[in-house]
Amino acid sequence: MNQKGEVNLLFVFCVFAMSGLMILLSLELRTSLNLLKKRKNLFLCAKETQGEHNRYLVFMGRTNWGIKNASRVAMITMLIPGLQGVSSSADKVKKYLQSYQNFTLASYLKTLSSLKRKACPIDPRMLITPFELGLTGYQRDSEGLARLRKKRWEYLFIDRPYMLSMSFTDEGLNSVKPRFRIRTTENEVMSRFLSLSH
Repeated sequence: MNQKGEVNLLFVFCVFAMSGLMILLSLELRTSLNLLKKRKNLFLCAKETQGEHNRYLVFMGRTNWGIKNASRVAMITMLIPGLQGVSSSADKVKKYLQSYQNFTLASYLKTLSSLKRKACPIDPRMLITPFELGLTGYQRDSEGLARLRKKRWEYLFIDRPYMLSMSFTDEGLNSVKPRFRIRTTENEVMSRFLSLSH
């Protein structure tokens, strides 16, 4: 009788141990699934933001190219007798393109704000834009082009424990076919309780 009680007690202990192990495994699985979901959302957010940023850079590069050439046409035709009308038209085209750039800036910032409201962890530096801004729009150089802050810039997307860095390098932005290099890397972020590297 005493042996039967010990076997029953051992059986109950094994059931409790297995139940505890199953609970721990299910908690670990749920944590892993939540982390995978976080990572997936971070990648989707970065992809959508990169697409918007690419469209913005291509637009700015092409319109800067148009402003540069309109400025040159205006300067050359101003010196040639009889072509002052062309010079005036080229100057109007330049001013139109500059106004259009300023108008599109508001649309670009609105799109980024919309992504941020969808819980996309956008780097706040994206709202500054790669171009120098003034009170009424872009800071401009002597030809009227929107002035780029620097040749290379980087943004971070952080949703702990994950972090993506996205860097852009100007390789000929102000042209009909703007060229820039994009590099996205996933990095390690230290969390209070968790540290993962990928």
